[in-house]
Amino acid sequence: MYSGTAMSRAPLYLGQLLSGVIAMTLGPVLNTVLKDLHIPLAKGGAPAFTYFFATVIGVLLLNFVMARVPVKWCLCGCALIEAVGLTATALLARGLWSFAGLYFIVGVPCWVLAGIPGMWISAHVRERTAWAMNIIMLASVTGMTLTPLVLGVLLDHGAGWRAIFLGEAAVCLLFTVVFAIAPLADIPGRENLRVRQLKALVGFKPKLLVGLAVASFFYMGAEMALTTWLPKFQVDIFGSTEVWAGLSVTFYFVGQVAGRLVSIPLTRRFLPSTLLLRYCAALGVFTAAVAVSPTQSLSMVMVFLAGFGAASTFSLFASYSAKFPLWYAGVVFSAYQVAGGVGSMILPYAIGPLADNAGFRAAMAFCALPFLILIGMALFLRKVSGETHPSRPASS
Repeated sequence: MYSGTAMSRAPLYLGQLLSGVIAMTLGPVLNTVLKDLHIPLAKGGAPAFTYFFATVIGVLLLNFVMARVPVKWCLCGCALIEAVGLTATALLARGLWSFAGLYFIVGVPCWVLAGIPGMWISAHVRERTAWAMNIIMLASVTGMTLTPLVLGVLLDHGAGWRAIFLGEAAVCLLFTVVFAIAPLADIPGRENLRVRQLKALVGFKPKLLVGLAVASFFYMGAEMALTTWLPKFQVDIFGSTEVWAGLSVTFYFVGQVAGRLVSIPLTRRFLPSTLLLRYCAALGVFTAAVAVSPTQSLSMVMVFLAGFGAASTFSLFASYSAKFPLWYAGVVFSAYQVAGGVGSMILPYAIGPLADNAGFRAAMAFCALPFLILIGMALFLRKVSGETHPSRPASS
């Protein structure tokens, strides 16, 4: 196991924090953006589609083009691009496609900021990977928890989405400076991917690789659909203020933080698949309950419980990337991200037309289905990974 100090990992935590802030910005401001730019509900998923398409492009660039760039400077460059994208969107967007096109710039570096810490952990931490993933990703969840609340308060006090984007751009510039100054060990042996390497990777454990991709597609797609549209759902169904609309997403991630604090010690005692079976079932049931709750207060409770069910789901699935040898573990984590990016393009986009035609409650209930599918994926990964109890060595 890599024995780096907490200080040496500080940029990883900051990268996760910034990615969480950016990833959670669109949902709270979506209602205001749709009104300001006169975008119909049926097309409200287009910005999310282009944003998450951009995240996939960013992860591909990281693995196929940027391997010779030390991860420290990858983080620095990504924060700078975030600042440029947010500023351009705030100053130049005038309609649906100009907003979506400029917001594409914001999406490109976002999951690179989130992916580098996961790749780093997969490559450096070979034992108790699920525990290490949970610790590092608490920073991302912190950003996701605070951002909707802060943005809801700002919107309720008259701040426009353009001012919010400019404020976030200033924060990104600050992070650019911090990344440039702070030390960070590189990931050893990184190379730009080539066809022969992809063949070797796929041939190592193909069923596990496919299983991780499918799990990520459904989990990330459903979670991003839920968190992107949840504020708009609260406004349209319950007549919520912007503060309470943003607070609904905060409740989800407060529940997730609470769930992670419970689950982190459990990762030392139970198989990842055992925990995933319980978390995915709870996540699916409580997400469906969010959609059908008759009152806003009950809906908020169900949001918190759904977040508690989500807990360490992303980290637990991601921990299977450590089943691949050394440097390839980071590549597998990136493939996991790409599959999640594709899911995050498709499922949030589908919510807009579904809400317009079948109603918002039916559209939000749709988010529960992928979570329930993940119960089967947990069993599949247990079978194909050959996982052993955390306290026992794998058989040779």
